[in-house]
Amino acid sequence: MSRKIIFLSTLTILFGFIIANSSCSKTTPDIQIQPDPSLVDEKVDIIISGLKPNQSVTLKATMEENQPSPWGVGDNKGRVWQSYAEFTADENGTVDLSEQAPVQGTYQAIDPMGLFWSMKIIGDSQSDQEAGLLDPFEVQFDLEIQGETAASTRITRRFIAPNVHSVEVRENGLVAKLFEPEAGASHPGILVLGGSEGGISSAEMRAALLASHGYAALAVAYYRMEDLPKMLVQIPLEYFEKAIDWIESQETVDNSRLGILGGSKGGELALLLASRFPRLRAAVAYVPSHVVWQGIGYGSSWTYRGEPLPYVPYKQGAGGYDPQNPTNPINLGELYLGSLDNQDAVAQASIPAEDINGPVLLISGHDDQMWPSKLMAEKIISRLKEHNFKYPYGHLSYEQAGHRITSYYWPTTRPETPELYSLGGTAAGDAHAQADSWPKVLQFLNNYLKKVIFSKP
Repeated sequence: MSRKIIFLSTLTILFGFIIANSSCSKTTPDIQIQPDPSLVDEKVDIIISGLKPNQSVTLKATMEENQPSPWGVGDNKGRVWQSYAEFTADENGTVDLSEQAPVQGTYQAIDPMGLFWSMKIIGDSQSDQEAGLLDPFEVQFDLEIQGETAASTRITRRFIAPNVHSVEVRENGLVAKLFEPEAGASHPGILVLGGSEGGISSAEMRAALLASHGYAALAVAYYRMEDLPKMLVQIPLEYFEKAIDWIESQETVDNSRLGILGGSKGGELALLLASRFPRLRAAVAYVPSHVVWQGIGYGSSWTYRGEPLPYVPYKQGAGGYDPQNPTNPINLGELYLGSLDNQDAVAQASIPAEDINGPVLLISGHDDQMWPSKLMAEKIISRLKEHNFKYPYGHLSYEQAGHRITSYYWPTTRPETPELYSLGGTAAGDAHAQADSWPKVLQFLNNYLKKVIFSKP
């Protein structure tokens, strides 16, 4: 074989190797999202790789709704939600949502969860999903380059961890649902209360998440469900005492470590119950009140031992609110502010938070238009200071947040059609409040129910 033939053969092999190696080194766009599956209160990392340096791409997220509003205001079930963000890849052909802000999209700043909270309902689109309240759901991610889909993936989000089980409670007039981890030693117990929406849905969502973090959480309904009262008027506190008795009696619950968590009207109630029943050793109140308010109807919201508790009545015409001719959405904030001018009623109806037998944590929004939760939370903190409260306490308040501060990553955008009530806040402000406050709530409960550390931070 001549040298020429050998040289050509070697060159052919080398050329083939280069081509093959070049082919193998080619990458295609890829969306990596971890962890998957994940809880709805869990952040995920979203990284796009395999792009050309400085390439422009669009990432879309789509979710089929199977959950009612967490605050019971409106119900978007059956709708499809979507968000998007345009990015420019770095010099390595990568987009990392935890490090890069969108060029444009449904959100602006660097936020790895921006595509979740900035979703908006797509017109009148309908979902085919028929799922239970706490069933897992999927979010679809599509990567588009020059209008063409280059990669897609789906992730699963859960409201409840796989190791959590639940049981309906219908004993001695109690309407509740217990969520708790299946294994392990006895768990700290938490009563979870919804707000003026009634029923049990919003309490269930938080209870399921709390159980996923190691608590025995009892979601308690107190009106507008089954044989419970139809109106939020004169609800006996003894009913909640039954709930405390019931959770204390469970072998899987450490009855020396009981707490309570409530939101809105349930925040008022949580502080009220904790101040009266010392078996509750920690209290968390979202957008709470420092006084007992008139019920949704005539008379006090609550009774004890057959007597209505002193309450602050609604001031007629306060804030320009006319019940005969309400605007839409209804802004109740000025009504509550005006009603607080009744100083005698406020003095009589103030919740004695200093009697709470454990640490207290409050969460509020500066722009709460349902009622002035920031002001009322500050009143609670002032009262605790004045009485030299012996346990740790704190107040998390968020400037651009309103009344809707949830415990998980969920769309905070407003629907196109007006809601019944004005809740205040911006979509980004509410999203920041829920992302920042929930880990701190979990840390608070970990410190004072799991570890039982009663020392001020």
